[in-house]
Amino acid sequence: MALGRPDARSGVATSDIWKVGGWTIQFARLASGRQLGLDQNEGKVYIKVLTGRLADIDRGPFAARKQVRDTLVSKGAVQAGDDGATLVVFTETDLVPDVIDSMNKLDIRGPLAETLQWVSFKKKFGKFTDIFDDLDAHLLPGFHLRDEAGEEIVYLHFWTAGKGVDCSTHDHSQAPAITAPAFAEVHWVFQNGTGRGAMYECQAIGARERVLTPLHRGQEHGPFWVSDPATGLPQRKANGALQYGFHGWQAGDDDSLGQSYDFVGAFEFNPDYAKV
Repeated sequence: MALGRPDARSGVATSDIWKVGGWTIQFARLASGRQLGLDQNEGKVYIKVLTGRLADIDRGPFAARKQVRDTLVSKGAVQAGDDGATLVVFTETDLVPDVIDSMNKLDIRGPLAETLQWVSFKKKFGKFTDIFDDLDAHLLPGFHLRDEAGEEIVYLHFWTAGKGVDCSTHDHSQAPAITAPAFAEVHWVFQNGTGRGAMYECQAIGARERVLTPLHRGQEHGPFWVSDPATGLPQRKANGALQYGFHGWQAGDDDSLGQSYDFVGAFEFNPDYAKV
């Protein structure tokens, strides 16, 4: 999806709106110094910055390294900085359930929604690994956001993880390919099912000791990749992969009956757009 140039009069370009699980999702591009109005009557408004900066709330694309920040915005508008800004606006309406106990609560509506269908981790990755065979976890393809030259800025997709699901320990060390380019990934949380879900770091696959970084509704984490101190861009390995330590997402668990899914947005940034 490519957002057009901002309107010459308003300095703003906006996308269509998608709805999933009571949330609305919309993309926007703002020219330098221009404002985007926010309808606070629709619900709680959260903004994830993709490019540029919001000057009035001093927010860029990334939180501090491995840190968590809230993205709630209570103002009636936000203003772009000198370089403009590209955003995704998530609105939490009163239709958002307290608990996602069924994937039926996460049907997506909007343009081309028929192509945006949830699929199990097992079905998606079963040809390559059996680690997801018994896990209650699902993926939803999403949005390829491109700049005016057609270059990808970020791919935003979504996943859920049921109680106790470990979404796998990985370090993005595979060599990039046309169908699997290198990316710098951060996550934004719609729902932390048990309240105990978290990003984790560890020393190796199978390591028992983990350092947890919990995230809750409307929060995002900063880079887990290694940045080049000279350029601020992600540091690469010899094979072109980004330099990461081992990490993953671990869903929480509790003693209550029934399922309670974590629901997360994954932002896979083109490394050229991941300067920190």
